[in-house]
Amino acid sequence: MKTIVKDDIAAVWKKYRKAPTPEMRNRLVEHYMPLVDKLSEIMARRLWPRVTSDELASAGYEGLIAAVGSFDPDRGVKFETYCRQRIVGSIRDWQREIDPLGRSGRSFERTLNRIEEQHNAQNGAPATLSELAEKLEMPLSKFVKMKRTVLASHCVPLEAPTERSDESRVGSLVPADPGPSPVQHTERELIRDYLTRGLKDQDRLIITLYYYERLTMSEIGSVLGVSESRVCQRHAEIVEQLRTRFSDTPCDLVA
Repeated sequence: MKTIVKDDIAAVWKKYRKAPTPEMRNRLVEHYMPLVDKLSEIMARRLWPRVTSDELASAGYEGLIAAVGSFDPDRGVKFETYCRQRIVGSIRDWQREIDPLGRSGRSFERTLNRIEEQHNAQNGAPATLSELAEKLEMPLSKFVKMKRTVLASHCVPLEAPTERSDESRVGSLVPADPGPSPVQHTERELIRDYLTRGLKDQDRLIITLYYYERLTMSEIGSVLGVSESRVCQRHAEIVEQLRTRFSDTPCDLVA
């Protein structure tokens, strides 16, 4: 793939804005593909083993293509900043799409979690399977099957299966590292959207990558193309901005 120098990319953008042909769009996409590859490699380190950087990149390319087509230079935002936000968004959308439970399964899990919490608070003891099935108005056999499916969705293999070892079957039954439940995940997403509303695109990206994707300041700097110290400085400024904005807002939100 031929890399377009800075002066040339400016000329390509100028031509594309005048006549947005597929050829010009493809040249722009090819030029910015390394951004997708870099971001995918970094994010892949934080995800479950069955997700590779190539898979994340495939989703990220869709975000890049969409970013090229919808970018408005009059907004005063650099394309690199804008497209990174779209790339991360596409990758996160893809992660939700490959959820093995799907919407109905996650709905069941959210309802189950709520009922279990209510029962524990009222009775001071965990509910039995029969009690939960009754509260959900489901046959016990169906309830048990769905609960097993939910539990299985939270398990990942510790190693890739091989023909010479059956021990990997044991590893596949070990739960993944502790993380937020689907209910907590949804709450965190709503909180993130609420807290970052009104922030610049790059500031939203810093918050997302640091608190939600668990990237280090150094990794975020690599993604944004700036130094680690600059990311640390900007992060402190964002936090102070948010602290000032919500200083008079009583809430118990936890990101």
